[in-house]
Amino acid sequence: FDAAEQDDLWRHLTVQGHKDGRLPVEMDVKTVMDTWTLQMGFPVVTVRRNYQEKTAVITQERFLIGKPEKKTTDSKTYSWWIPLTFAAAGSSFNDTYSENWMKEGEQTKDVSGMPESSTAVVFNVQQTGYYRVNYDQKNWEMLAQQLMEDHLAINVINRAQIMDDAINLAKSDMLDYETALSVTGYLSKEVEYIPWASALTGLSYINKMLKRTSAYGDFKRYMLKLIDPIYTKLGFNARPEDTHLDIKLRKKAISWACSMGNKDCLNKAKENFGAWMGMVEPDSELANPVDVNLKYETYCNAIADGGEEEWDFAWKRYQNSHVATEKSTILSSLGCTKEVWLLNRYLNMSITPDSGVRIQDGSRVMGSVAQNTVGRYLTFDFLRQEWERLNKLFTGFTQKNIGRAIKYIAGSFSTLFEMDQLKAFEAAHSSELGISTRAVKQAIETGEANVKWMEKNYQNIWSWLKLQNTRQSG
Repeated sequence: FDAAEQDDLWRHLTVQGHKDGRLPVEMDVKTVMDTWTLQMGFPVVTVRRNYQEKTAVITQERFLIGKPEKKTTDSKTYSWWIPLTFAAAGSSFNDTYSENWMKEGEQTKDVSGMPESSTAVVFNVQQTGYYRVNYDQKNWEMLAQQLMEDHLAINVINRAQIMDDAINLAKSDMLDYETALSVTGYLSKEVEYIPWASALTGLSYINKMLKRTSAYGDFKRYMLKLIDPIYTKLGFNARPEDTHLDIKLRKKAISWACSMGNKDCLNKAKENFGAWMGMVEPDSELANPVDVNLKYETYCNAIADGGEEEWDFAWKRYQNSHVATEKSTILSSLGCTKEVWLLNRYLNMSITPDSGVRIQDGSRVMGSVAQNTVGRYLTFDFLRQEWERLNKLFTGFTQKNIGRAIKYIAGSFSTLFEMDQLKAFEAAHSSELGISTRAVKQAIETGEANVKWMEKNYQNIWSWLKLQNTRQSG
C-alpha cells in the first residue's frame, strides 16, 4: 500500500463535486487548492464598486502587515483561486456558495449584481473564504453607517470580519485609520462575543502604542463609551444563566473596563480580592471567592490598586499553592503593582537564589513587570544594571529567558531614543547573547516598526479620537 498524498484527496473531492453539481465541470480541486497549500501567505481582495452600473471590479494581492523596506529576493507574483461571495446589508447571509471565482493570475474581475447605490455590500459571506477584504471609501462609510443604525442587518461573523479586516488593513497602510476606527463606533450596542473579540484584538495594539502618550486620555474616554454598556449588562460577577460565550465576553469586558478606569470594575476587583484576604484559611481549596474565570483580572487590578499588604498576601498564596495554573496567574499578577519599590524588589527576587522564584520563571517575572506602564523602564534598567548576574544565572537552555525578557520590554518601544538604547545594548553584549541573539534582533525589528507606525499614524488617530469625544459630549 502507498501512503495517500494530498492530490489523492483533491481528485476524489473533484469527482464528488462534479457529481453533486457544486463544482463547475471546467474546474478541479487540485488547481484551486495548490494555490493555497503550495505557496505562503494569503490574499487581500479589493472591491471597487461602480454605483451606477451595480457592478464591482475585484483585484487581489498578497496581504502583508508592514511592507518590507528592503527589496526581497522573492520575485514571485502571488496569486490565488479565490471563491467570491457577497451579500447586501439587510439581506440574508446564509448563502455561502461561491458562483464567482477569481482565478490565479487574473488581474481584475468584474462582478455584477451589486446592491442599490445606497446599500453597503459585504464580501466573503460568513468569512468562509481565507482572505481579507478592502473596499472603496464610499462602501466603508456605508458599512460604518449601517453598523451604527442597525448592526443586526450584517451577520455576526461578518461584523467581526469587517473590524478585523479594517484595523489590519490600516496597520499595513492599505486603509486610513480614521476609516478603520469608524467601524468600531457601533460597539456600544454590540452584545455578541465574536465581534468584541475581533475588535479588542485589533485595538490592543493601538492601546499599547498610545499608553505613554498625550493621546491616551482621549483613547480611554472613547473606549469607555464603547465598553461600559456591555460591562454593565454582563456585570462583574458570574450568573447561573451564563453561556460559555458570556463568560468569555465578561472576561474581556472586565479586563478593558478596569484598565480604561471604570470605577465600578476597579471597586469590584478590590472587594472580591478583599473578601479573600479576610478569610481565616485563604489557602484551603474552596476558600478563594474569586471567580475562577476572572482570577488574573481580579488579582492584577486589586494588586495595582493596593500596596504592600495586597502584594504580600498574593505572594504568600503563591508560595502555599500547589496548583500550577494558580501559581502562574499569581506570578503574572504580582507585576501589576504601581509601587516602584515593590516592582524593584520583585525584579531582584527573579535573580536571587532561594527567593521563592524559580530560575525558569525569571523571564515571566521580568515580563510581567515590563508590561506594567510603571515597570517597563525599571525592567530595562534592571537588565542593563544586573547584566553580569543575569548572564551567569541564565546559561545553557535558560539563556533564552534573556531574549524573552527583552521582547517583553521592547514590545512597546516606539521612540527613536528608546531604539538607540536597545541597539546600544545589543552592540555592547552581542558576543554574550548566545541563543537570545535572534530574539533581540526581532525585538529591534518590532521597535522600528512601532516607531514608523507612530510617525505615520499617531497624530491622525489622536485628532480622530478628540473629534469623536467632542461629538459625544456635545
